[in-house]
Amino acid sequence: MPKYQSETKPKKISVIMPVYNGETFIERSIKRVSDYLKRINIESEIIIVDDGSKDNTHQKALRILKTLNNHNIRILKYNENRGKGHALLYGYKYAKGDIIIFYDADLDIPVQQLTLLIKTAQKTNADLIITSKWHPKSKTKTTKLRKLQSKTFNLLERLLLGIKQSDTQTGAKAIRKQALDAIASTLTIKRYSFDAELITAATAQGYKILEIPALWPIRLTAKFKIREIWRMLIDLLAITYRLKLKKQYTRKPAI
Repeated sequence: MPKYQSETKPKKISVIMPVYNGETFIERSIKRVSDYLKRINIESEIIIVDDGSKDNTHQKALRILKTLNNHNIRILKYNENRGKGHALLYGYKYAKGDIIIFYDADLDIPVQQLTLLIKTAQKTNADLIITSKWHPKSKTKTTKLRKLQSKTFNLLERLLLGIKQSDTQTGAKAIRKQALDAIASTLTIKRYSFDAELITAATAQGYKILEIPALWPIRLTAKFKIREIWRMLIDLLAITYRLKLKKQYTRKPAI
């Protein structure tokens, strides 16, 4: 069973931020994350992955980059929209940090959550750290319908995949690069249920997963469309097949 050496502390953090059609917020988001990481004084890099945006996201990201005194920001782009999971793994290929942080570029989760992710990685031997919207200490604000949708999806994850965590979908996670190096080659889902597959693979390979609260308010406003709900269900069934029949996630990565 894989085990991370707990006495080894992360030396560098890579923050990967996927974005699609984010021209209205990408400049503000890059500046806020850049300023925040400088303020907490830890060696870090920011990797923005434009997931085939059809608007001016890429141009605006390059524009703010020119105004910032930060040489540790990289803007990546490809032309076809392939999903958040694909964007995260694409950015990971360029990451040089000991800890990889996946962080939604719209900053629905306040930047202060980065500190909690980093400190947890520094002080524990957890391999994968998940921000949970439904942790008892979390400050999540949403509608009853949105909460019901999230709780129902999590119930299906528990039943089908054996996932024990209360929430897989919050866009603020940290994973040790050593663990992601082993897991990445087994992942298939690139869109709706990427997070569920990531946690399933981490669990199957014996990595330690820790949930942390969202101590700064998260406001869930987006509603799932029927087509998205249907696609997520299909993805969960596909992950279940790969987990229980193909044993895909316990496969050792190629050397």
